[in-house]
Order: sequence, then structure tokens, then C-alpha cells
Amino acid sequence: MDRGLMMKDFRYHVVSLTAVFLALAIGIVMGSGPLRTALVGEQDERIAQLEDDLAVAGDDLAAQRDEAVAGEQFADESAATLLPGSLDGVSTAVLTVAQPRDDDVTAMSERLVQAGSTIAGEITIGAAWTDPDQAAFRNSLASTLAPDLVGVDTDAAPTTVLAHALAQALMPGAGPAAGDDEDSAERARLLMELLTEAEMVSGTVAGDVDAVVMAAGPGDNADDVSTASAAYADLSGVLAEYAQGVVVSSGIDADGDVPSAVQNSPTASALVTTVVTGLDYYGRITTPLALAQNIGGEVAGFGPGDGRRMLP
Repeated sequence: MDRGLMMKDFRYHVVSLTAVFLALAIGIVMGSGPLRTALVGEQDERIAQLEDDLAVAGDDLAAQRDEAVAGEQFADESAATLLPGSLDGVSTAVLTVAQPRDDDVTAMSERLVQAGSTIAGEITIGAAWTDPDQAAFRNSLASTLAPDLVGVDTDAAPTTVLAHALAQALMPGAGPAAGDDEDSAERARLLMELLTEAEMVSGTVAGDVDAVVMAAGPGDNADDVSTASAAYADLSGVLAEYAQGVVVSSGIDADGDVPSAVQNSPTASALVTTVVTGLDYYGRITTPLALAQNIGGEVAGFGPGDGRRMLP
């Protein structure tokens, strides 16, 4: 190999190594000098600021928790004044649709009792009531039940016929069946038995029903929520033809929910009161008062939002 070329390669490597060591030396000097102090100081300041922000957020959270506890205490004490006597002598059936939380329904029912109502029935509307795959079965069941119903158009939609069947099972002798006392109790028992066996409903009825509260959850299939809600709204409208009062009580506003379907129903909107957030802590107090008002002949919408009130 050419000696000149070897010397050139050697000088190149020496320069490269010198550059590496120089960079290391500069890094060490700067890392242990003023630049390091500046960087560490800035980092310490940011950490201190974050710790201060976290402490403030913690204080805010604690204050909000205290405020929430105080609000619930205020609501409890207000309910003790507002509710008692508003539903004295009223027997209420609680219907659950679209899977509300059990704890919410139980808490709402306790407010109804606090208002003086007796819970005469606890009924869950089954998935078969709205399941698209069960349409043929609903048609067949409606055709089977129609001859046993009083004052019902047998050409009505199957879910409407089924709604009348449930209404006459819960409130025999009321609504279109008013004045028909002949075997009404036995017919009511048979209708409830058939609806239960068909898995349209489940639950128990402990006595005469005067009023109905429909506790509506969010459902479990976003694609079918609006269709199911329309069926539940139709059900609430039919029940209102028999009951002294009907209220649909739900969670927070949601697209296609049952209160919206009630408002969009020509029949139900004229008869049924809705309470949005009626299953939440404060709305549970509104629900019994709204039912009392509906029994008195007034139909309204309650809850947060435009065009609504929090209390009757």
C-alpha cells in the first residue's frame, strides 16, 4: 500500500478520535457547569409548579365533594317537606325499560313511598318487546291476545295490542275496559300469565294499580335505541289511557331516548309527563311530584335544559 495513503488514513482517524474526545470534554464541562445548573433549576421550577397545581386541584376536588354532600343533605331535608302526602292513597306500578340501574330504580321507588304511594307492581319489560328478530312472534302473540281484550282495535300494531294487554292486566276495568267487571280479575291474571310466559314481561303485581312510573335506562344497542324508545313511548301512551297518571323517568339526555320519543309521539306527548335525570339523585324527588301533577291533569317535561323545569 502507498505510504502516503496510509499516512492520510492515519491522520483522518486521529482527527476523528480527537473530535470525539473534544465533544466528550465539552459535554462534561457543560454538564457540570452553568448550563447544568440552569437546566436543573428550570426542571425544579416546573416540578414545583406542577406540585402547586396538583395541590390546588386537590383542594378544589375536596370542596366539590363537600358541596355535593351538602347538596344531597339539602335535597334529603327538602324532600322530607316536599314529598309526604303528595301521593297518599295512590298505588303505583314501576315499569323498567331499556335496562336502568337497579339501584337507581330502587332509590326512585323509595321516593315514591316517601310521597305516600304504595308500590303495587314491579314489572320489567323484556327484550322480546322490541327485539327485531321477535317481530313475527309478537304478531302471533298479539293475534292470540286480541280476542281477550276489551275495547281494543284488533288491527292495531302488535306492540300496541300488547300494550293494551299489559294495561288491562295491571288495571282491569279501567280505560277502554271501564265498566266491564265481568271476569275482569280473571282476565287480568290470564293476560299477565301469558305475557310472562312469552317473556314480554317479568315481575310481580301485588294489587290494584292507579298510576305508572316508567323507569327508562339507556338501552344496550345504539343502532336500535330510537326504534325501541318509540315502542316504549307507545306503551306509555297506552298505559296513560288506563292509569290516573303516567310518568317516564330517565337518566341524562341522550339521542333517541324514551323521553324524546314520548315528546315526538302525538298520543303519548298529550298524556305522559317526562322527567329527564329522574333516576338521578335530585330527579328522584321530582318524579313523585311530577306524578302527582300528572294525576291532577297536567302534562309537562321536567329536568335540566331549555323548556323544562326542575320541580312542578
